[in-house]
Amino acid sequence: MSKMKKLFVLFIISSLNTSLFLCCMSAQSNEPFSSYTFSALAMSSINAVEASTLNGSLTVSGNANTEIVVEMYVSRNRTGFLRRARTEKEIKQHLVENYTIEVKLVDEKLLVAAKQNDNKSSQISISFKIIVPRQMNSNLETTNGSVQISNLTGSHKFATVNGSLKVENVSGKIYGSTTNGSITVTNSNDDINLSTVNGSITEIGCSGKINLTTVNGKVNGQSVGFMNK
Repeated sequence: MSKMKKLFVLFIISSLNTSLFLCCMSAQSNEPFSSYTFSALAMSSINAVEASTLNGSLTVSGNANTEIVVEMYVSRNRTGFLRRARTEKEIKQHLVENYTIEVKLVDEKLLVAAKQNDNKSSQISISFKIIVPRQMNSNLETTNGSVQISNLTGSHKFATVNGSLKVENVSGKIYGSTTNGSITVTNSNDDINLSTVNGSITEIGCSGKINLTTVNGKVNGQSVGFMNK
């Protein structure tokens, strides 16, 4: 094979690998790997969402629509399964063999969970973005990832170990905690209890009973009369 032909073949192989990698990464980041939709009729009695994942973020947003939409995103860990480009079929097979994914309606709750089937170090990160009606309670938990809730009214409890918390335009009873991460809460009210061990807290435009605590960090609050430790 001539030098020119070799270069041409290498260029084609490189282009194919790049296209596959970009396609794979697009499915992991910008576009959901999978999506679930529940009609208004199916979720008419649902008043709470419970979501958990091991390595990934959780985002719950209220919306005027009556439908519930759950989007799952798959991304790679630094040395994980997706360290090289994988086809969608390979990723699906890896999920089937190593993880249990649940997105279902049970009684009056929407249950969303990604569970690893063994105790090995997690190979991938699985995150969820959940869109629900504004009037909705939530219970959210992850270990390595952020938690965000917005445009909701109800009772909300959420926690992470390594990740930030973000609360925006939420009313009701709000209880959130992280060990290593910052907290931002804006335009929220009623009963707000947020805590971190290692991280700062920023509060903007909130009202009601506000209790913000951190051990190693600063609390920056704009509201008059908020409590902090």
